Formats: sequence, structure tokens, C-alpha cells
Amino acid sequence: MDKRNRAALAYLLAGISAAGRALLAMPESTQLQELSLTALAVVGYLLLCRRTVWPLVCGGGQLVLELVLCGSQNGGVWVWLNPALRAVDLWLLLGASVLMLGVAGQPRRAMPVAASVPLAVYTVTHFLPGAALAASVSFVVFSVALLWYAVLMLRAYNAARITKQ
Repeated sequence: MDKRNRAALAYLLAGISAAGRALLAMPESTQLQELSLTALAVVGYLLLCRRTVWPLVCGGGQLVLELVLCGSQNGGVWVWLNPALRAVDLWLLLGASVLMLGVAGQPRRAMPVAASVPLAVYTVTHFLPGAALAASVSFVVFSVALLWYAVLMLRAYNAARITKQ
């Protein structure tokens, strides 16, 4: 790969990060893995700063939230906010994904809708103690949508690599 092809590298990093996040399967007890995968995506977003800064803003917000979630893993002041912080983190991930699809010139109609519906269900059911099964199932469906996003980013990587943007 051409080292000067920043767009191709950014799409590759975003795709790998999304695939890794999707394969974590459950949002609990994976704070350090999410943090490292988000840092990988943020490096990709940094490579695209000349085109747009919004994915970087979403990625930076994710990093801050994930650092707070890592710090509250063993208790602490923020532990009561964990469900809300987790939901905001996932919505920022979806926002960055939609923005990256636009930057990459990939279709961005079906995947965001397919990801936002289970994420909305997860966000609501995550706060309800009796709906743990629905929260788990909706998160798995959201993870499948992240795999779809990863495939779209890898397509964008291949196209950028070939055309040498």
C-alpha cells in the first residue's frame, strides 16, 4: 500500500476497528478492548482531518466516555451513570460510522437505519432490569450492523487503494 494514501489507510483502520467492536459481542466487561479499538479508529479519523473533522469529534467523545467507563469499572463516582454513558458511546460510534460512510462515498441509507433500530431498542431496554434478554439480542443485531459497516469500509479501502486518492 502506498504510504501516502491516507484515505485508504483511514478506511482500513475504521473497518478493522468496527469489525473488532462487532466481535466483542457484549458491551459489558470489554472496556479496555473497546478503548483500544476506538483509539485505532481515531487514528484513521485523524488521517482524514483535512476532509472533515466530525468523525474525529465523535471518536474523541468515544475515547473520553470509554476512559470514564474504564475508570468506573471497579466502582467510583461514575458507576451509576454507566448505562447512560454506554448508550451515548454507542450512539457516537454510529454517528462516526455514518459520517465515515459519507466521506468514503459509500451508500449510507440502509446500514444506519439497520443499526439505529437495534441500538434504540438496546438504549431503552438497557435501563430496564427485566429486559436484559431484549437488550442482549438488540446489541447482537447492532453488532451485525457494525460488521456490515466494516465491509463497507473495507470496500472503500480497496477503492481508495486502487484509485490512489
